Amino acid sequence: MSRTFKITGILSLLFIFSCSDLEKISQQMETIKGNQEIILAKQKDLDSKLASLQVAVKNVGAASKAAAPKNNQNKKRKTANPNVSHKIDIGNSVVMGNPDAKVVLTKFTDFQ
Repeated sequence: MSRTFKITGILSLLFIFSCSDLEKISQQMETIKGNQEIILAKQKDLDSKLASLQVAVKNVGAASKAAAPKNNQNKKRKTANPNVSHKIDIGNSVVMGNPDAKVVLTKFTDFQ
């Protein structure tokens, strides 16, 4: 009889403690559901902004493709012409060798 009483007491205590744990778990689940709804709302907002951004980027790409042939024709680099010479004023720069030589190599540097 006392053994049955002990077992019943232990099972009752386990049931009571498990019920309080279930309440805590239930409250935590409600908090998680609320946070999940907030996250989903923010995600939906970000998805709509991303979709509008993609449309804007696609429109910019289409506009640049239409204008690209004209810009590429103007930006073609001229080929080197070995028969052209340039007169570069050396001013008060340091000169090594004869400043009146037929061929002068100019080195451009920037000391800052």
